[in-house]
Amino acid sequence: MSDDPGGPIAPGGDRLLEVLRALEARFRQNAVGLPQREAISEGWAGVLFRIGDCSVLAPLQEVGEVLEVPRDVTPVPATKAWVFGIANNRGTLLPIFDLRAFLFGIATRRSARNRILVVRREEFPVGLLVSDVTGIRHLDARSQRAQVLEPPTGLKPFVVGGFELRGDSCPVLSLSRLTLDTKFNLAAA
Repeated sequence: MSDDPGGPIAPGGDRLLEVLRALEARFRQNAVGLPQREAISEGWAGVLFRIGDCSVLAPLQEVGEVLEVPRDVTPVPATKAWVFGIANNRGTLLPIFDLRAFLFGIATRRSARNRILVVRREEFPVGLLVSDVTGIRHLDARSQRAQVLEPPTGLKPFVVGGFELRGDSCPVLSLSRLTLDTKFNLAAA
């Protein structure tokens, strides 16, 4: 075996070490530098939706899926006005609750934009009827505020912070806290 400068390289010889040093120097000279380290901000992801005219965020990990309102929803007699009904969601019974009616006492106005947020609970999933789902928002977790500028009264017990979106304060609603609420679990009239 020989290298470019000429002469054989003996295994374990000094010439081998010289060639390796020359290669290392050439590689270092032609090496492309690593990109500058940038501080990576911790991300936060949430689902942006509306309850009536109120825009709200919910942590993405609390929303199992977003569904269109099923065509066949069976009303449940002798329950609170905010119990929307029960539907079959791929073979699983899904109780659906009108979130606006629960929080503010006003039924959600029906439209093609209505959606169901499915919240996974230990025992069974729960569907929450909302006015509209805008989509997923990825935000810088460092910009989350502990307090929100006066969220609507019905939301207050379930608000866990907020973000500023398009110049407006948007509360973060804990859906898991909401579905564990005593009032929420007493759906019988």
